[in-house]
Amino acid sequence: MICGLTICCNKSNTRIETDLYNCMIDSLTEEEKEKTLIIFKEYEEHLVEKGILESRESISYWKFYKNIADTGTYDFTNNFDFFEKTEFLERADPADNDYLYDCYNNLLQTEKYKQSRFFQFSKEMESLKKHKITPVIMAKITIKHLRKEDFELDYYRFLTLGFIEKNKI
Repeated sequence: MICGLTICCNKSNTRIETDLYNCMIDSLTEEEKEKTLIIFKEYEEHLVEKGILESRESISYWKFYKNIADTGTYDFTNNFDFFEKTEFLERADPADNDYLYDCYNNLLQTEKYKQSRFFQFSKEMESLKKHKITPVIMAKITIKHLRKEDFELDYYRFLTLGFIEKNKI
């Protein structure tokens, strides 16, 4: 009986961030998934070549934020144009995003979300909504709430790639 409970509980013990990432991935066609994952990998490799990330390892992502938080400086200059390469993900009909929005909204109502570090991180970011959130502030909040191992999750890696693209000079 104990063994059965352990197996059952472990199956439902995925992190909320993994569930959120799966919502995003599951909303894509097979072709879009394949293309998106290739672009993510290419962007990571480009950022390593430019010295923005030390490597594609999860610790490199955490160190990226830690360095910004500690030094107050950042330079994300690169010529990859991540957003342009992922334009194919933009939907002409807003209804095409219903699955993604419904999936996210359902997850964000759960106790699993409300007890996660991601919830605390999101709550603090939301409290700063009226202020200009600079990359340095974002880095400090990220370091405060997330651990090195959190960047083993594709969700945080994806958010970081978007953060870099949005804030590149």
